[in-house]
Amino acid sequence: MTMSKYYLIMDIGGTKTTGALFTEDGKIVDDYTYVSKSPTFEGKEAVYQNTRGVLDHIVERFQVDLKDVLGIGVGCPGPLDSRKGIIIHAPLMRWKNFPLVERLSHDFQLPVALDNDGNLGALAEQRCGVAKGLDNVMYMTVSTGCGGGLVINGEIYHGKHDGAGEVGHMSIDPEGLDCPCGGKGCFELYASGTAMNRRMREDMAAGKKSMVFELAQHDPKKIEGRLLTEAAEKGDTYALAFFKQQAYYLGVGISNLFNLYDPEVLVLGGGVTKAKAFYHDEMMRVIRSRCLQPVEDDSIRYSVMNDRVVLYGAYHLIKDKLNH
Repeated sequence: MTMSKYYLIMDIGGTKTTGALFTEDGKIVDDYTYVSKSPTFEGKEAVYQNTRGVLDHIVERFQVDLKDVLGIGVGCPGPLDSRKGIIIHAPLMRWKNFPLVERLSHDFQLPVALDNDGNLGALAEQRCGVAKGLDNVMYMTVSTGCGGGLVINGEIYHGKHDGAGEVGHMSIDPEGLDCPCGGKGCFELYASGTAMNRRMREDMAAGKKSMVFELAQHDPKKIEGRLLTEAAEKGDTYALAFFKQQAYYLGVGISNLFNLYDPEVLVLGGGVTKAKAFYHDEMMRVIRSRCLQPVEDDSIRYSVMNDRVVLYGAYHLIKDKLNH
């Protein structure tokens, strides 16, 4: 009887880390993922031990012999150096020039591949998601921020410093809001879920009327996108106008990407896409009005992998690395 072979896969986020065991042909074993909150402010070593603990948990749960594991695939927020396997700067994790690949490969005695979560989102969509089989694919997640990644000719496009695909930091208003990145008017300050919540809180403070604010009991801490969607479903004028504004911001940003890269498909993921019914048509109108090339209806697709997209991308990353 042939022994099964596996991959250990991990998605390291700012607040939580997710681990899973993948079969050789890309299935999540038992459809099981393990999520551990990051001990964010306890220092770099505590965060590393927690990260490593996620993999230890998966190994123990499935009683896997490490001899049957082919490698480890890891997704992480940037900036990072995917070639050297170093996390350059992850303030939430207190990691600065942290040699993650070296540490993991030493502790598990396995090959390790690391890449930016936005890049892995693009790779996952291109290999096994809604853009499967296409050569040129963009991925953009609209959630806490706006991250992204590019697959060109079937490969992740990294750019010179591993910095390609930082869609959240293209400026859509050069005189606009100040961004922590040092820029002004960055796309994610207008289009992200965080930006939407900020705008709603500002509108509530300014005395605007909406079911959204009633649902939140006029408590700024309770303002969230889910309430906006609920109000829009009930025909709330403010909510519907808000989504029209959101469609404009998304449309401006996405049209820039189409004019720059002309991808076969741009895949949208992240929490904000749950409300697509309220902004999709208007967003497409804005994109078409600003794009030089025709943008077909199916040029923009919505991810169905949701919060597992980085895991699938990390699986394809390590598999590619070992098969090249």
